[in-house]
This record gives sequence, C-alpha cells and structure tokens, in this order.
Amino acid sequence: MAKEREQLVHELNLAVQRQGTLTVLFTHAIAQHIGLSAAEFEFCDVLQCRGRMPAGQLAKALGLSTGGVTGMVDRLEKAGLVRRVADPNDRRRVIVEPIERGDYKKTIGELYGPLSQAFEDLMASYSDAEIATILDYTNRVGDMMERLQADLNT
Repeated sequence: MAKEREQLVHELNLAVQRQGTLTVLFTHAIAQHIGLSAAEFEFCDVLQCRGRMPAGQLAKALGLSTGGVTGMVDRLEKAGLVRRVADPNDRRRVIVEPIERGDYKKTIGELYGPLSQAFEDLMASYSDAEIATILDYTNRVGDMMERLQADLNT
C-alpha cells in the first residue's frame, strides 16, 4: 500500500510540474499576443489579483529589484496599464495601481475564453465534494508556493 501511495504522489508531483510549465507557456503566449513581455503581463496580473500596492511590496511579491519595478512601471504606465499614485501617509512612497481599460480586459477575456470554457467542461465531470478537495489542494499549493518564493527572494 505504501508503494502505491508513493507512486501516486510521484505521479501527482510530475503532473503538477507539467501543469506549472504549461501555465507559464500559455501565459507567455497570451503576453506575446497582446504585445507585452511575460514579466510585464505577470506584473499586471499580480496587480489585478492583489490590488494596488506600494512599489517596494510589488518588488518583493515579484522577486524584482526596486529598479526593476521602476522600469516595469515606466513601460506599463506608458502603455496605459498602470499608474503611480502618491501614498497619502508617506510622501516618499509610491503606490502602483492597475488602470481598468475596457479594451485590455476584453482582449484578455477573449484570449482566456477557450480556457475558461474548457475548465467549466472539466469541472462538470467532478462532484461538489471532489471540487472542494481540488480547491483545498490548490489553495494549499498556492500558499506553499508563495512561502517558498518569499524564502527564495530574501
């Protein structure tokens, strides 16, 4: 029984690695399609998911230097995707926030549409209990990855 579990865990690990690689490649393809680098696209995605944040915190979240974030914000600000806002509590600090552009959001939605539909179709084959287990696993892996990334970035 222990051997079977060990084999299952090994296969799951390989499947998760494959999924991670394919996710990165898919993200790169989307970014290229809309004229951004993969790093710029991920930068925008972090802001969309987590909301506005100080440039220093953004640098830490992305594993970039503060200079790297400054350059990225410059490019994305020029593209009309982010803006700098002065922190009302600390004039030395800049907050970076996403700009809601309907055309950008529509394009992203269209590009992710087939993936969203395929995901819905896939989820239809699972019970609510199985989806709850997948959700728990996915959240725990995400938390684990954030912690490990933070450790690497320190």
